Amino acid sequence: MKTNSKSIYTFLDIGTSKISCLMARMPEGSSPEIIAHSSVQSKGIQNGAIWDIEAAKLCVDNALRQAEKMAGRTISSVYVNISSSQIKSLQLYDEMDIPGGRAITSDDVRQLVDSMLSTQVPVGEEILHAIPIGYSVDHEQGRSDPRGIHGNTLGARIHVITIPETQIMNLLKVLDWCHVTVNAKVATPYASALAVLNEDEMDLGSTVIDFGAGTTSYAILIGGGLMQLGLVPNGGNDITRVIAQTFNTDLQNAERKKVLNGAATLAPRDELEPVIVPVLGDDTGANIQIMRSDLISVILPVVDNILTNLKAQLDEDSTFSSVANRYVLTGGGAGFDGLVEKTATTLGGIARLGKIKQIKNLPNQYDSCTFNVCVGLLVYAKMRMQNKVLDDYQEKPAVIGWLGKVKEWLKQNL
Repeated sequence: MKTNSKSIYTFLDIGTSKISCLMARMPEGSSPEIIAHSSVQSKGIQNGAIWDIEAAKLCVDNALRQAEKMAGRTISSVYVNISSSQIKSLQLYDEMDIPGGRAITSDDVRQLVDSMLSTQVPVGEEILHAIPIGYSVDHEQGRSDPRGIHGNTLGARIHVITIPETQIMNLLKVLDWCHVTVNAKVATPYASALAVLNEDEMDLGSTVIDFGAGTTSYAILIGGGLMQLGLVPNGGNDITRVIAQTFNTDLQNAERKKVLNGAATLAPRDELEPVIVPVLGDDTGANIQIMRSDLISVILPVVDNILTNLKAQLDEDSTFSSVANRYVLTGGGAGFDGLVEKTATTLGGIARLGKIKQIKNLPNQYDSCTFNVCVGLLVYAKMRMQNKVLDDYQEKPAVIGWLGKVKEWLKQNL
C-alpha cells in the first residue's frame, strides 16, 4: 500500500554533543511509527548555538542523509529544536480600555496582543512561542476567553519565548544548505518536557530539567501549558573537562570515566574502588590509578554549581516554580548515580528520572536519551495536528514578519 507522503514527518535535534534525526509516519487518527533514524557526533555547536557554520552543515547533512537512506525517501522539511544560552522567557502583561463598557470582541484581543508584542518584545529577538496564560476583565483575573464579556478594561498575560534573530539566521543558513525548510521551531526544554511528562504531570504542575552537554535547561508546565523556561550555560561537557584537566587525560577518556564511574553523591565504598585513567599524550599506554572517590570529588562541585544556579533562577520568580516542585530529570547527564536524590534535596520537592514516551519502532540500540528531544518534537507535531498548540503562528511562510505571523495566529485562534 502506498504511503501518503503528507503523513511523513521529520524531527531534527541539533545539540552540542550529537545531532539526532527521526522520521515518522503519522497518519491522522493512528499512532506514530518510526520509519528511519540517525544520530551523529555534533561539531560546530557550543552551548546549543551554532559557532562554526561549515562544520555544523556537514554534521546536520550527514544525519539527514543517513535517515533518508534508511527511509528510502527525501527529507524536505523538519521540526527542529532551538537550544541556546540566550533563550529568554518573558511574562508580559498589559491592558486596554473598552469604550462604553461594551462586550469584548476578538478584535479587542488582537489589538491588545499586537500592542504587547510590538512594544514589549526587545528589538532583535524572534518569538519562538507566545502562549496566552490568562485574561482579566475589569482587573478580575482568571478568564481563559474574555470575548462576549462586558467590561471597561481588558487585560492579557502572555508567556513569550524569544531568541536572538542572529541565532535563528545561523540555523536557517545551515538547514538551507541541507535543502530543508522548517515546519516549526521548538525550544529544547519544551520539547524535552513533552517527551517525558504524562498528562497528569503536565496538568498538576511539573518542572522538567534537561541535563545536556552544553547547557542545563528547565521547563515548567502547569495546566497543560508551558509557563516558564530557563537554563544555565553549564552541562555535562563542564564535568568532562574538569576530569580531563584534573587527572591529565584526554577528553574522550574523561567522558568515558564520567559515564562509567561518575556519580552525584559520595558513598563509603567509593574510597575502595580503583579507577584506571590513561595519561594524556603518552603513546606507551601509561596510566594512573585513582579511587572512585577522587573522581566523584571533582564532579561534585560542578553538579552543585549547576543545581545552585538552577535554584537561583527558580527562586527569582517563584510564581510557577513554587507549585511545580515535581522534578523530572532527562538528558544525557540525568543518569548519574544519586542525581535524582540530590536534585530533590537541593531544589526542594520530589524527583524522578524521566522516561521517554513509547513510539512504535523507536530504536533501542542507542542510549535512552539519544532521541529524547526528537520524541518531544514528534509530540509537539501531533499536538498541532490536533489543534492543541496555540503558538503555531511562527511557521506560516506566507506571512511576512513576526508581527504579521502573530496576527495570523490570532485570526486562526480567536
